[in-house]
Amino acid sequence: MRQILIGSSALAGFNLLIAPAMASDGVKLSLGGFMSNAFGVAFDDDQAGEAGDDINFSGVGTDAEIHFSGSVTLDNGITVGAKIELEGGDEDGDQIDQSYAFYSGGFGEFRIGVVDGAAGNMYMLPPGSTANFGPYSPENTGAALTPGFFDPENLLTIKDKPQKLVYFSPTWGGFSFGASYTPNDDEKTYNDGDNIDGSWRPNKPGGSASNNFALALHYGHEGEDWGIEAGAAAYLEGDVNREAPDDTEQAGYNAGINLALGSWTMGAAGAFLEDGNGASQDIWVIGAGLTYDIDAWTFGGGWAHAVSEQPDAKDNDTIDRAGITVNYALGPGIDIDAGLFYTWGEAADDADDPTDEYDAIEISVGSSISF
Repeated sequence: MRQILIGSSALAGFNLLIAPAMASDGVKLSLGGFMSNAFGVAFDDDQAGEAGDDINFSGVGTDAEIHFSGSVTLDNGITVGAKIELEGGDEDGDQIDQSYAFYSGGFGEFRIGVVDGAAGNMYMLPPGSTANFGPYSPENTGAALTPGFFDPENLLTIKDKPQKLVYFSPTWGGFSFGASYTPNDDEKTYNDGDNIDGSWRPNKPGGSASNNFALALHYGHEGEDWGIEAGAAAYLEGDVNREAPDDTEQAGYNAGINLALGSWTMGAAGAFLEDGNGASQDIWVIGAGLTYDIDAWTFGGGWAHAVSEQPDAKDNDTIDRAGITVNYALGPGIDIDAGLFYTWGEAADDADDPTDEYDAIEISVGSSISF
């Protein structure tokens, strides 16, 4: 039975580190990674003053990483290793994605470095997306608007993966948890006025949050022809260096549940960002989706709805996105996928807002290769 879709590929990577070497060999790095490509067209409101103005109707997207990873199991049973993810796609100025060391055993796993935290690894996402396309948190979006966010950690950090400490527990009766600590969410390389060679204490620029914590809980069970996955995650900012009225301590929360019955998988999830649009202006999103597997084919679909509170407005900005996807497993680690989506939005109180009454239709095809 197909594994139920959860919120982050990074959690899958928790169990995909290469086989450990013998202790006498030391840590030897091996290559891995992925490449995904997509082409799509979008037909949207693109007249002067509309959200799609000055955006080309077609485009190509590429996302790729090269992974250097390795580990060794010591005589005391502890596995020690490292992983470095080098961006190989369209990144500019942020060439390293993750770079961390890990220590694992019967006690669970500790990670230290530039790495996703507990919430960034263990958040829940409904089924229905492929490697390239989806109604929520997609890799490639043709519309000028999207409701897609379910990761409460990476939506709040200024840098996508700041320096942090992470712990993942073993699994007991289907239950596991994670916890992480981020000293400062504006520090990934310590090169913004800091000197990582001379100090491990980051500077605190205006608006950045320090002493942040993430917590996550996950439950999974797989029966004879059914399965269930459920979880919740939270990212809590500690102390914000306030230099503007909107520099407040934010918090993000996520929860969801997915159920598999034979070839069907269905589920729902939601996320909430406290003060996500400024002081006392929250953002929340919900989504639901399903997939159906038949041989090498997976058919999916879903819908997401996002609400963003606006200051001095009687109502809120809203964005909806719905669509269908199809994925074909061409070979081991090689997939071909496609998506058809409709996106529409409404602006709060303001008919002159370029996002008001916006809509878009997208048609996209793509591929993904893991190695």
